[in-house]
Amino acid sequence: MPIENLDALEYKLGKRGFKQSDLYHHECPSCHENAVRIYGIGGKLGGRDIRLCLACGVCRSFRSGSGMTDRVEDPDFDLETFLR
Repeated sequence: MPIENLDALEYKLGKRGFKQSDLYHHECPSCHENAVRIYGIGGKLGGRDIRLCLACGVCRSFRSGSGMTDRVEDPDFDLETFLR
């Protein structure tokens, strides 16, 4: 399902400090369209990447430890719950 209100979603991500970390769209592993945007936030203690497909709506999140190493996927990540 495509993203309905992308501007509101990007506004909420921006309020939490996330920025679009890559200007290019990447291939979605689910629908194979080049429509994945990557939003990221980082700091001394680690960070998070959120990968959102604009075509099918699949969202994946990865956490990383200090130094931005050892990325681990967060399997229970729910974007709507995260943005509340």
